[in-house]
Amino acid sequence: MTKLSELKPRWSHHTPPSLPPTTATMPGNLIWVSLAAYFCIPVLIYFLMPKDPIINPRKRAIVLVLGDIGRSPRMQYHVLSLVETGFLVDFCGYTDTEPLRQIEECPDIKIHPIKSFDALGLPKGLPFIVLAPFKVLYQAYQLYYLLKSLKGAEYLLVQNPPAIPTMLICYIFITFTSRRTRYILDWHNFGYTVLALKLQSDTHILVRMSRWFEQWLGKLAFANFCVTKAMAGVLVRDFGINGFRIIPLPDRPAKQFVPLTEDQRAEIVSSHEIFKDFNPSTDKIVVSSTSYTPDEDMSVLLDALSYYDTDSQSRDDLPRILTIITGKGPLEPEFAAAVKSHSWKNVTIRTAWLAAEDYPRVLAAGDVGVSLHLSTSGWDLPMKVVDMFGSGVPVLARNYPALSELVVSGRNGYTFKTAGELASQLIELLSTPSKLAVLRKGAIVEGGNRWNETWRITAGPVFHIPNREDLTEIDDSSSSSDEGF
Repeated sequence: MTKLSELKPRWSHHTPPSLPPTTATMPGNLIWVSLAAYFCIPVLIYFLMPKDPIINPRKRAIVLVLGDIGRSPRMQYHVLSLVETGFLVDFCGYTDTEPLRQIEECPDIKIHPIKSFDALGLPKGLPFIVLAPFKVLYQAYQLYYLLKSLKGAEYLLVQNPPAIPTMLICYIFITFTSRRTRYILDWHNFGYTVLALKLQSDTHILVRMSRWFEQWLGKLAFANFCVTKAMAGVLVRDFGINGFRIIPLPDRPAKQFVPLTEDQRAEIVSSHEIFKDFNPSTDKIVVSSTSYTPDEDMSVLLDALSYYDTDSQSRDDLPRILTIITGKGPLEPEFAAAVKSHSWKNVTIRTAWLAAEDYPRVLAAGDVGVSLHLSTSGWDLPMKVVDMFGSGVPVLARNYPALSELVVSGRNGYTFKTAGELASQLIELLSTPSKLAVLRKGAIVEGGNRWNETWRITAGPVFHIPNREDLTEIDDSSSSSDEGF
């Protein structure tokens, strides 16, 4: 009889055949792999992404101008306001012109120069369409690595225009490199309208691309300052930016733009060389400031002065005019040649680039100011008019849509469209002292609204600055945005 122990399967002495893995084991492996990825990938991202530096006990702001900081008064005003309210400021931009002395000497402000594209020394005369891509790449490279070296600031305040490549590089910076930084745009104008003037076309493909670029990136800013209420409306209506993120912050004169007393005026007129051969008892002073760019047609002023000179030779009530034009820019040689082609009897023109300390005093010595600024968009305002009002000088300004927010005809000046209208206004005011006195009073009233008070109330909350009345006031600041002195 066979024993039970001998009853074994015939294959027991052989290795059992391998079986395919059951489907039950596969989900388990996937689960473990997924869990590992879920926990490891965030850890890797944490260690690989750049880290913000140790936070300074004092708040820090970056103020960026892709332009000459010495000719950007509004951004200099921002810098001084931020410092006066406790910030450390990194001020970035071209340094072709010296900024205000307070900025240069302040230990809480560090200036970071940006090299101009012209420094590359490329052949002159190349078409804009050829140079533009190289310029954008060169500027983008500089901007990113400069901002990267300054990461960790609480705020990044950027002047617009130019929009390209500034807005995109700044957004990349605050998204990937300095995530705690809040990005604020200060709209002085629209970049696409400036480009349209350069290309002489509103429908050029680059102009349309530039407009889309500004619309898209403008929506991504933490806040948007703008120089007029009219511009704020355009940002909401045409750009689709949330109205709660838009703060109208009008230009206001700094504290050193003040009216002169009779003794102070006599002193500057007698001591400054620009007033050489001027007779204060019989002559009058007309002042203007310009950047010599296509958006300011200086021929309008020359034609108006020619009309005035012709009339003055047949009238005894019209004084001789000393016209002082301050500033510098690309079209200055053409203007100088045009001046030489005129031969006037009762009109003299002198041009100069004045130091920041001289500009307010020379400006305040004027009897009448003239602004030829014609906005490319129609929605910004000329800083020169703000400076003139601060100095108590009434203004004759070339008219465009937003100008009524600043110049009120019959109250603090007049507006004009043609050289003939400008000449008529000069003749009326310089032959009628009582009318000139009324406008001067209106200019003084308008100039009483100062930058430091306006900034503290309007911009202060954006930077989380308490609206305290005991904050130190800004002593002064000056310049003339893209308009020169």
